[in-house]
Amino acid sequence: MSRSRSTLAVVGALVSVGALVACGGPESATAEDGFTSVTVGNMNSNSLTFPLLVAQEEGFFTDVGLRVDTVNSVSGPELTAALIGGTTQIAVGTPENVMPAMAQGQDILTIPPFGRLDMSLVTLADSGIEDISALAGRQVGVVQRGSFSEKFARSVIADHGLDPDSVTYVAVGSGATMEPAVRNRKVDATVGATSTVALLEQHGLDVRTLANSLDGTGGEAGTFGMQTMWTTTAPFQQQHPGIVDGFCTAMNRAGAWIADDANRDAGAQKLSTLLAVPQETAEKIWDRTHLSWTYRIDQEKWDKVSAWVLEENTSELPYTDHVMTDCGEEL
Repeated sequence: MSRSRSTLAVVGALVSVGALVACGGPESATAEDGFTSVTVGNMNSNSLTFPLLVAQEEGFFTDVGLRVDTVNSVSGPELTAALIGGTTQIAVGTPENVMPAMAQGQDILTIPPFGRLDMSLVTLADSGIEDISALAGRQVGVVQRGSFSEKFARSVIADHGLDPDSVTYVAVGSGATMEPAVRNRKVDATVGATSTVALLEQHGLDVRTLANSLDGTGGEAGTFGMQTMWTTTAPFQQQHPGIVDGFCTAMNRAGAWIADDANRDAGAQKLSTLLAVPQETAEKIWDRTHLSWTYRIDQEKWDKVSAWVLEENTSELPYTDHVMTDCGEEL
């Protein structure tokens, strides 16, 4: 997504939360039972927020004395806007929404766990497209124009020596709207997250993967790409360091739990419920993504993701100003 488009999305979402902010955001409070409440922005029914579900259901928040109240949003811009406005105190974020807000001067901190870029470029097995070089002159489905999905497609196409502008990019949405576009051959290939590809397969589509950010075939973007991180504001962290540290500890434990394949059956059951998919589909998603979360990112990765998102000099997003490198217990 271009910087201007991301920025407009965040600003637009800020307008929608303005009334809430004017009335005052929620305050963290310690109840009589000793637990401290914190309000967290979340994307409901989305595998990118899987660690939050695990931390809740496995009692990791309880272990650190936190009671997490979630506020579900339907989009990344809404999540970032609510965090900036004070409606939430911690929120899941995506680089394409968080980094433009940072570049505008918003005092946002990123905290773990950080999620690797999870995108695949796929085509129907009988499409006649054997590799990326055959995409010239074809139509590729993306969630929306200028989105991360289009950035990924352009990146892997360029990595294979093909001019990204030789391909036509078509906005097909995700999940329920992407599936019929592929089935009815409105596009020749499409970009989707692991859960989206699993949905295509669940609906009986035989797909061939041309590039995948998680298996080493996603080129440079697959190496450095980041799809999600958790965020808070610098003022909240300064005022409530114990809450933020406890949140990080619980989420790091969740990431470690997900990385342990001994939890595959239980994890797949959680994913099945979260995404409303059959257990078999959830198991495929687990197998492909359970190593996706990490405790920290280094400055090189941060700078590369920033450059990818903002498409310009990233000196305005200093790593040390926006990344907490020692938040919570590392596992």
